[in-house]
Amino acid sequence: MRKNPKIAAVEQYIQALTNHDMSAINDLFADNATIEDPVGSELIVGKAAILRFYEVAFSSGISARLEGAVRLAANHAVFPFVVELNPGNGEVRMEIIDQFSFNDEDKVIAMKAFWSEANMSTP
Repeated sequence: MRKNPKIAAVEQYIQALTNHDMSAINDLFADNATIEDPVGSELIVGKAAILRFYEVAFSSGISARLEGAVRLAANHAVFPFVVELNPGNGEVRMEIIDQFSFNDEDKVIAMKAFWSEANMSTP
């Protein structure tokens, strides 16, 4: 049975964060996509700006893992995950819920990340 393409996209995203795979990030997002990370911050618009955003994230030694099931509704996926920054060197743990909105080609057209300082900790 073929995996739902939206679930596959979420799994690809989590793996790309851990592997610092810019090519996978590039493949996930539509050219005109937006990112709001965290929600309430300035919108990042367009693939070039999105790739710069992830270059910064990758430079912090980011890794990620899903922390629950992906929820699908219409053209959206919502998923809880944990990000760790600077593992082994002043590590920070963040509990995040992301929402992906997809176009008809299953490319992410909008990503919203729900987290605040209350969701950050140091082990």
